[in-house]
Amino acid sequence: MPTTPQAQGRALIDFDGNRENNFTVLRMTLAWLVLYGHSFPIVRAPGVRDPLNQIFQGSIWIGELAVNGFFAISGFLVAASLIRRGVVDYTISRVLRIFPALILCVLAMVYVLGPLMTSLDLGTYLQHPRTLSYLYNAAAFFQMQFDLPGVFKELPMSGVNGSLWSLTAEVRCYLLLAAAGLLHLVHYRGLANLLLVAAIVLGFYHYSDLPLLGFNARFGRPALFFAVGVLFYLNRDKIILDGRLALAAAFATFYSFGTPWSQYVFPAAFTYLLFYLAYRTPHMDLDSRLGDLSYGIYIYAWPVQQLVRMYLPHEGPYMNTLVSTPIVFALAWLSWHWVEKPVLARKQDVMATVHRLKTRMLPGSNQQ
Repeated sequence: MPTTPQAQGRALIDFDGNRENNFTVLRMTLAWLVLYGHSFPIVRAPGVRDPLNQIFQGSIWIGELAVNGFFAISGFLVAASLIRRGVVDYTISRVLRIFPALILCVLAMVYVLGPLMTSLDLGTYLQHPRTLSYLYNAAAFFQMQFDLPGVFKELPMSGVNGSLWSLTAEVRCYLLLAAAGLLHLVHYRGLANLLLVAAIVLGFYHYSDLPLLGFNARFGRPALFFAVGVLFYLNRDKIILDGRLALAAAFATFYSFGTPWSQYVFPAAFTYLLFYLAYRTPHMDLDSRLGDLSYGIYIYAWPVQQLVRMYLPHEGPYMNTLVSTPIVFALAWLSWHWVEKPVLARKQDVMATVHRLKTRMLPGSNQQ
């Protein structure tokens, strides 16, 4: 009996525009894994280690794995946005997706959490230079500040929100991709592939020379996965999503842990698994039932876990995860339905405003 194309596997390009995917489920799972992974350093219980880290054999820890997965998915999806809809639409989409919820989160840290938790008197806290400089975190471009004056100083980890560092890396990756879009480089696949591979090689051997990213070594791995995600999109007609290849990728991922070649094999193999799970597994429609809570989970998990650690000081990391999870999901639900989704729904209005401004600024336009 001949093998059908469906049985042989379908190329990534066959899923262009297919909204029946599991990216929301994957992102929410990855965000929760960051929460779970952070429970161990936040609690820092003597003799308690994350059992998953033993499986990874020192190659990676669960929070890093989850963040890298975020960046691979992000690189793929934003490359699609840029190539299909252009730089202006891409930029507006990124701004609306990242900044409104982040600004609210930063303000909540400074003016709600900080005053309630600081050991300083309120006036001293509000006028402290570190209180005011924390507001720069909302720009997601500069080095993130993790501490607020007098807040969580008695805990093992004194940071108010240690997860936000990756947003700076993500925004800078967005800017580099936008620059490639402005120069029309993303529309020439051969050239784009060459530049991305060159950037990856440069990152391995001369990372400090990478523009916008090289000043912080911590950005290296997330940026690598972002580039791999972009490569997957550019070459989606060549990448077949097949169960046998997914199984091979899973074996390659697992057996690379603890080996010198893990850094070379793992990014492509893990990214392949993510897209196989996104497109070739039964669709779970969380978007209409619950919403995309992944961003809210990511930006609110750390401060909630810190509060749980403060009020349940003798509980271990698993109890921290158990207690924090429903609180974080509730905050993420509020963030999505009250902030993120309503703002994203205004995208066309913002696009129309930008178009009117561009029209007025063009030479020869009729200005009153």
